[in-house]
Amino acid sequence: MTKRARLAAAVAAPLLLSGATLTATAPAASAAPTGADACTHPSWSNKSPGKGTAKGGDAKVRTGPSQDCAVTATVGTSVVLQYHCWVQNSVGNKWTHVRIDGTQINGWVYNGNLDDGGSVHPDNKC
Repeated sequence: MTKRARLAAAVAAPLLLSGATLTATAPAASAAPTGADACTHPSWSNKSPGKGTAKGGDAKVRTGPSQDCAVTATVGTSVVLQYHCWVQNSVGNKWTHVRIDGTQINGWVYNGNLDDGGSVHPDNKC
């Protein structure tokens, strides 16, 4: 019997003799954030030299990487977006942090709404 096994037996024996039950419990599962909790304003930096436009219509620029976050601007397909970096949110969707070209307006756009799929190179992750 190994030292670890002897120690475990020594600790468990008195508990079992006293009628105590040994059970293992898993840590409580935490749900993915939803609603306003998903708008955490993750940090970002300008890692990408890329740029793109909205795909097939208007794209919403949001305060965080979730459809539940507030819209700061809506851009059409002719508006150039300068890419900064990207994140994957708690439900698995990828979002790119952008700045509207020629302005100081910036925020998050869902990659599915960008003509080239956004900034997804591993080196450009926020």
